[in-house]
Amino acid sequence: MNLMKEIVNFVAEQYFAHKELLITLGIGGACGVIAQMIMPGKGLGIVPTIILGVIGCYAGTYFLLEYITFVDNHILKNFIAGIAGSMVLLGILNVLRLAEPKHKDKTKWRNNA
Repeated sequence: MNLMKEIVNFVAEQYFAHKELLITLGIGGACGVIAQMIMPGKGLGIVPTIILGVIGCYAGTYFLLEYITFVDNHILKNFIAGIAGSMVLLGILNVLRLAEPKHKDKTKWRNNA
């Protein structure tokens, strides 16, 4: 029983020590996923989506936050700016990925082709 209490205390200490990082990764991941659902194109994967979302959140809040005037809530305003920044980065990434060589479509079997 004492070991279980130590494990719970360790997990709680680590959570509170790294809470800002976990919140940043969570919000960045959510912004990245929403941006990928809105924008057309090929999916990235979970880790690149989180990285895209975190970078997009920082870029969106840096460049777009003062121009979002239709929302008064500060948290919602940051979230909208993060999604917009992630969409811009995803659009740039999709344009850059068009130059890649086309790979064979591995999903033709789904359409009975």
